[in-house]
Amino acid sequence: MANGVLLGLTAALCWGVADFCLRGATHAAGTFRVLYFMQIVGLAALLGLAPWLGLSFAGATPGLVLVASALSLVILVGAALLYRSFVIGKLAVVSPIAASFGAITTILALATGERPTAPQLAGLAALLVGVTLSGMALTPRDATGGQPTAPGQRAEPAWRRWFGPGVPEALGATLLFGGAYFGLRYVAPQLGGVQTAMIGKAADLVALSLIVLLGWATRRALGRVGAPFAQGSVIPAARALAPRSGAFWRWLIPGAALDISANVAYNLGISGALTSVVATLSSLFTAVTVVLAWIFLRERLTRIQWLGLALILIGIALVNV
Repeated sequence: MANGVLLGLTAALCWGVADFCLRGATHAAGTFRVLYFMQIVGLAALLGLAPWLGLSFAGATPGLVLVASALSLVILVGAALLYRSFVIGKLAVVSPIAASFGAITTILALATGERPTAPQLAGLAALLVGVTLSGMALTPRDATGGQPTAPGQRAEPAWRRWFGPGVPEALGATLLFGGAYFGLRYVAPQLGGVQTAMIGKAADLVALSLIVLLGWATRRALGRVGAPFAQGSVIPAARALAPRSGAFWRWLIPGAALDISANVAYNLGISGALTSVVATLSSLFTAVTVVLAWIFLRERLTRIQWLGLALILIGIALVNV
């Protein structure tokens, strides 16, 4: 159990700093490029370490490989939503929401046999309330009750007035992360923590490359008729895929390296300890991200958001009692 605690905390530290770095990369070159090149960097790092790690894929049956790949693709979609939320929302708000994936993973673990203590149940409740409060971002504009502020201007939907930019995307990422990281408990112990991460990165890279090829084929098929559509696509053309921005690479390389380190630590942790413990400890990454956002980005939160963040941190602590 001690190793599981250490690995969970390692994953939290690595994910916390990685999210801060990848936010910078996303602002520099967009979500898709971040997702694409972080797979390359992560896979290259694992392949470079493979000779020293003595990796063996003897237990990698086709079924396990397919399940590991599918779970990694679910996490990839969640990451796309999360990095999108980094661009349009406050890092100190969306990161704690995404960190609540640990509550979902814990609930699933409890439903399959793990038994919580009373403090852990209280922690789960605090997490759910904290997620709701931390996502509320009322502004003076919202004080009008959603009435148009100018002639002809339409009122925003109620859910958009109450939940700030990036919050719906972060909630979507939370749900996907919670289910997928729970599912890894059934493959990581058999494949190995590093092997599971390597298979996942390879699957993600193949999927993203297929998207690039599909985008290229679509642009070619549309020709001049579809030029406006092609230009507005969020998927960059193959010839423009690699960013020329030095800032992008300065943020991406450390972020991708830390992200794959966190994935390996998490996989190793759930291979030898309770999933509920490792998952909730890993979700402490939000504390790291919030501190970095406070120090370097000077992000300011409302009182209700601070209350939500406090409840999230209290809930995470209680779940780990």
